[in-house]
Amino acid sequence: MARKLVTIAQAAEAVGVEDSTIRRWIRDGRLPAFRLAGRQVRIDVTAVDALLTPIGAAK
Repeated sequence: MARKLVTIAQAAEAVGVEDSTIRRWIRDGRLPAFRLAGRQVRIDVTAVDALLTPIGAAK
């Protein structure tokens, strides 16, 4: 199955934060990301969805 990847801007919009917050979470290791050719960064949509899951709901 192919991964669905999103940009930093798309992830930020989905979560409701600034791009800089997403970049900080990636840098801090809180959000896994992939570097593509050049300086492109992509985030797996399941990681973004996990940010939106209420605490205790993932049981």
